[in-house]
Amino acid sequence: MALGLDPTWREDPLADRNWEFMHHSLQVVSSLLEAGADTGRSDYLARAEFLLSDWVEENPRLGSASIWAWDGHATALRAGVLACASTYLPDRPWLQSALLLHGRTLADPAFYEIHGNHALNQSIGLLEVANVVGRADWAKLASDRIGVLILESVDSQGVTNEQSIAYQQYNLGRYRLAEARLNAMGLPIPASFARLDQMPKFLAHATRPDGKYETIGDTDTMAAVSIPGTWAEFAATKGASGPKPQGTVAIYRAGYLFARSGWGETRAFSDEVFLSLRFGPAPIIHGHADGTAITFFGYGSRLLVDPGKYSYNYDAYRTFVKGRTAHNVVTVDGLTWNSKASTTLVKHRASATMVDAITTTSGYKGVRQQRRVTYSRGLNYVLVEDRASSTIARRFRQLWHLSETANPLVSRTSFRTRNTRGNVLVRQLLPVTSSGIVKGRTKPVQGWISHRHGSRIAAPVVEVVKSGTSVRYITLIVPAAGQPRATISGLKTTTSGYTVVVTIGGKSERVTVSATGAWVVPLN
Repeated sequence: MALGLDPTWREDPLADRNWEFMHHSLQVVSSLLEAGADTGRSDYLARAEFLLSDWVEENPRLGSASIWAWDGHATALRAGVLACASTYLPDRPWLQSALLLHGRTLADPAFYEIHGNHALNQSIGLLEVANVVGRADWAKLASDRIGVLILESVDSQGVTNEQSIAYQQYNLGRYRLAEARLNAMGLPIPASFARLDQMPKFLAHATRPDGKYETIGDTDTMAAVSIPGTWAEFAATKGASGPKPQGTVAIYRAGYLFARSGWGETRAFSDEVFLSLRFGPAPIIHGHADGTAITFFGYGSRLLVDPGKYSYNYDAYRTFVKGRTAHNVVTVDGLTWNSKASTTLVKHRASATMVDAITTTSGYKGVRQQRRVTYSRGLNYVLVEDRASSTIARRFRQLWHLSETANPLVSRTSFRTRNTRGNVLVRQLLPVTSSGIVKGRTKPVQGWISHRHGSRIAAPVVEVVKSGTSVRYITLIVPAAGQPRATISGLKTTTSGYTVVVTIGGKSERVTVSATGAWVVPLN
């Protein structure tokens, strides 16, 4: 798509907010500068200088061509480009003036965004400008801001508050860049930087057995980044290199439970089974309304999926992927999810045979919900007990989002996927009203997933419906390399739990769940 040689700086060829932001960040000019220096091509450097000087001329601090010109994040990234350009384009008065203007702007407390990766990039941009123009006060301000920001943004377990696996990796990379720049400038490293050492451990546990990050929050389908010498290297390389993570279960106070069958010790790494469960604070920054949601992976396939990021445009599909109905949860007809609702991890325990966790939330007005997830570490199935109570009779929908290749076969009480390899059986152990598939619906939006920015694919979601003032689901989830099969016997329910025998591949386990705990006992 041709934009012309002389930008107006009002271009928006894709009708995409992210494209406009990147356009005004001028990061593509860095490639021209580097290519010019590497190849000796003076025309590359001349083009880079034209674009930079043209932007500066046509986008004054007041009265700029676009609202994105002085967006806080675009300004932060552009400051770094301008600082870099001073190496290739020395003694340009217009560039010196632009650097000083960007430094003053980024140092202004009223311009500083305070929270999240935008604030981090503003401080990095200020550092770069300070280094070029010799402003020690700006450098100290940027360093102090970063030191404080880490304490807010990264907890003691190394988890970012941005509620996204992709942004966990992005923030780690940007903080490491800030650390390198502080070192290069001879500035002290704030003590809070020690928290960064824990961040790769989280990324390792959030990496599926296919070597990709689980698409929790604003996360595209993307290969995990190998961080040398850390658990994240092992997970990203599927065990080919790096130190093996300790343990197969990880629980993070920020709102994540991860469990897996192994790290490739007794089966192919990609054949391991992987489970995630979300809880914690209400959505902020890059988080979704996914409290109590689970995802599931096994035998090389995504079995129960999260929708991904889609885009940053304000439209019905962005609202969908961020909202409640795009996740593997129980929804309530006729009620709107409270975006301020949190999800509490009430209780959890891991033993040699199982992982058990109870979460509660009250995001729908007048409705209290509980989800209990019990994962067998021996046979790798999951039992999910959902309870919901309402002051008046409601219709509830238990949602199971599947990949676009799932081709599910659905009956009233169960469904199974029909991938070439790697499938799941989802079976209801208690009576339900109905089950059905929704795929690619537009009003209201349902049955879509996204793998990359700006792209969406119709994908099936199975809805299991129950009605009343108090409903209860007990759902068995079984993965397999081929067609999943399981036998259920001895099901007994109580007011606080249940007992059931699950048999898979000739092996049986008795599962007992009660108010006091959960037990999974092998029977043969």
